[in-house]
Amino acid sequence: MSLVLNIAREDFLYALSSMQNVTGKPGTIAILSNILLRSQNDSLELTGTDLEVGIRQTIPAEILSQGSITLPSKKLFEIVRESNSEHIYLEEIENKWVKIKADSSDYILAGIAADEFPSFPEHKEESLIRIDAGDIKDLIEKTIFSVALDTESNFALTGILIEKEIKEDKKYLRMVSSDGHRLSLMKKEVNGDISLFNLDKTTIIPRKGVQEIKKFCEHHENLFLGFEEKQVVIKGDHAILIIRLMNGDFPDFRNLLQIINREKFIEINRLVLLNAMRHMNLFTEDRFNVVKCYIENNEITLSSQNMDLGSAKEVHPVKYAGDPIKLGFNGKYFIDTLQVMTCENVKLFIEGKDRPCLVHSENEPDFISIIMPMEI
Repeated sequence: MSLVLNIAREDFLYALSSMQNVTGKPGTIAILSNILLRSQNDSLELTGTDLEVGIRQTIPAEILSQGSITLPSKKLFEIVRESNSEHIYLEEIENKWVKIKADSSDYILAGIAADEFPSFPEHKEESLIRIDAGDIKDLIEKTIFSVALDTESNFALTGILIEKEIKEDKKYLRMVSSDGHRLSLMKKEVNGDISLFNLDKTTIIPRKGVQEIKKFCEHHENLFLGFEEKQVVIKGDHAILIIRLMNGDFPDFRNLLQIINREKFIEINRLVLLNAMRHMNLFTEDRFNVVKCYIENNEITLSSQNMDLGSAKEVHPVKYAGDPIKLGFNGKYFIDTLQVMTCENVKLFIEGKDRPCLVHSENEPDFISIIMPMEI
């Protein structure tokens, strides 16, 4: 049978837009740039995948004739987005062409047979647990900024490590990311039986998958989450997201935490430091963003210089008991860390130019950021 339907533009646009990051980039397999449309009794099921991330949305529709077909994701999205019609009419005609009518506009779009589309991954429904979407979103926001770029030689650093921790009657999920120059760690107490999650020290979610999970969380208050041997499953009321996990060994971050001396530290107002780093970043060299920090007599002097543009300097009060110390840091790393925190004051645990700096607050005990200094 040939697919024929009427569908509300807003519902269609929402479903299509949620898939553009997965299907929007051209690849070696042409059909992966398409979305699979499959009719149900009174709804339309849309599926997109790049073989790493798969997403399926179900939206209400008036089905006039049952059927299935795949259509180019980007072009279909553009047609619906630019339409002013409240409803979209879609009809499959001969040779897998599809007629789309939106108000006074008529389009003919080339499709590909549905049976050529990759199968959607199976999952175990019994392994899913109900969890607060805000908790998962918070874990991601506190760690995603320090994930390594795809050019990083250590492939495992291009994703986020996720772990579970069960202590007596409390259950935690932990996310850890690093690009080799900094590390972010966030732990969150959650409800639900996370002992069902198949998590180990090599459970790493790729960056793209993490970004899709974050988007998913923004549209749900609660969701169902499950970790299987090779994939993570996120399920909402009318949508499901399945992400293939990465293979690799994440560096042992616990040893790094243990070697940091927590006796010597600087205490400073978070917003003061954040704004100062932003000001310094205006005059850093683009590649390294070097900000010089000189700490002495309860003051920190921050300075930066760009050989072509000029320089910047600020002095701020801090709490510090120790010998004068001069360090260099990538200012952008501090900006990324400080802007996801909400506390009033932060402590910077420092030892010297060759030792990592730990950023922490007693008011946010479950978040830790480690930043390596730079040569100046």
